[in-house]
Amino acid sequence: MAKREDNQIVGVCRFSYLGEGGFQTQKQDFDTAAEILYAIPRMLRRFAYFENICLPSLAAQTDPDFRLIALIGDTMPFRWRKRLKGLMEQYPFLEMCTLEAAGPLNSTRRAFRRGWNGTSTYITGFRIDDDDAVAIDYIERTRAISDQLLTLGWADEQTPAAICFHRGIYWDMGRPEADQFWDFAEKEPLGLASAMITTPDGMANIYRWNHRKLASQVRCWIDPTDHMFVRTLHGHNDSDRSIPPDAEPMPALQAKKLFRDRFGLAPRRLLPMMQQLMEETS
Repeated sequence: MAKREDNQIVGVCRFSYLGEGGFQTQKQDFDTAAEILYAIPRMLRRFAYFENICLPSLAAQTDPDFRLIALIGDTMPFRWRKRLKGLMEQYPFLEMCTLEAAGPLNSTRRAFRRGWNGTSTYITGFRIDDDDAVAIDYIERTRAISDQLLTLGWADEQTPAAICFHRGIYWDMGRPEADQFWDFAEKEPLGLASAMITTPDGMANIYRWNHRKLASQVRCWIDPTDHMFVRTLHGHNDSDRSIPPDAEPMPALQAKKLFRDRFGLAPRRLLPMMQQLMEETS
């Protein structure tokens, strides 16, 4: 089926964005939060995740017609902005949006609009963290589903709708390799591998509500079947994460194969790199 020209796919990653509220590091006063957020060891970790987990999975997409906006604060030191600009040269889909401190909805609305092409009626906007990955067909499948939902009238200019893929791999880097990988299908929408059909000027986007409450606010199309995300745990997550109680252990060999085939990652290089990072920061 031909894709709709009035529906654009845009992602937003809040990359160490010093906004108003939200993350654990932002529950301090502004100057203290900035000192914590932009500390050199922390920023080196965030770039290691972004450059070796998040961006490679997006670069491997079967549908390359999307944009990813890295939302950063105007307080971010120049050295880190320069490094992001270097990544923009490497990854044509990556753009940067620099904003003053603002709340989660206001800042992400502006970031999604920064990625807008100026002509599409709709933005199907997804969210992703710098330390997570999505399957290589995530954009392709999100586009196909969102196009169909619009054609069916299930979403329109007054009615946003969410597309949520619920199954993925939890990767706990702090455990022995044989015990690091867990297969789980979420019981409620997860922020990762979820997107929302909205208009460029709409008041809603995928960041508006706590993702666990998403199904009580908007129509949700849910698929719990295929592995569509990798969610990492490493002791430096900026939000509370843990292995879900009902998750099933996944053999390391299976996880590594899925990393290669489903996520465009290089486990032979990636796992030792992350292990070394864990040892350096433990």
